[in-house]
Amino acid sequence: MQAHATEELYVMLLRRTFLTSAIIALSYPALAQGHSHAAPNGGQIVNIGKLEAEMVVRGGEISLFLTDSKDMKVDASPYSAIAMVLAKGNEQKTVELTPSGDNRLAGKFDFVVEGRFRATVTLKGKDGEIGKGRYTTDIKR
Repeated sequence: MQAHATEELYVMLLRRTFLTSAIIALSYPALAQGHSHAAPNGGQIVNIGKLEAEMVVRGGEISLFLTDSKDMKVDASPYSAIAMVLAKGNEQKTVELTPSGDNRLAGKFDFVVEGRFRATVTLKGKDGEIGKGRYTTDIKR
């Protein structure tokens, strides 16, 4: 009787181990979307379409630096973006980001943000919307 109970316990543990391994393996592609390299401007990098977009918030300005998959700067002049920002009191504010030289889009804001800076950015090119990226980052001083 004890041998049978021990065998059932062993099978149950094997099943749990297998299920745990399967869950970890299936979640790996989601984790792999992160970036293994440091953000060159100290911000947060998110993939939007085929571009990498690094957001830096300093003072009252949002900067979005565009690079390709090989970390080469992408000319920002044909792009624009809209940032929907969560302001104090859970109020949504819109900030337009326009080309600001080299690979940078930028826009000013004059509202208060509580805690971390949270925004959803819609990146647009000459042919329309490229995609969206979600950011949660610190405001640099």
